Amino acid sequence: MIRDNTPELVRKANAAMQQAAADVLVRARQYNTPIVLWRDGKVVEVDPFSEEFDPPPKTPPAAGME
Repeated sequence: MIRDNTPELVRKANAAMQQAAADVLVRARQYNTPIVLWRDGKVVEVDPFSEEFDPPPKTPPAAGME
């Protein structure tokens, strides 16, 4: 069993940030506006429909890890 020693406040903050990011993606796709990011020291606009925002593919569990 893996213990999670992350403080409750940090878990809540991380969950809030993930929800905010998901909301931004939905809104950008809804209104067809770019998502503005800071990347490599520069501000860039990224198409909200680009593959980098697609969820990762679900992979089957490894043998014996079911």
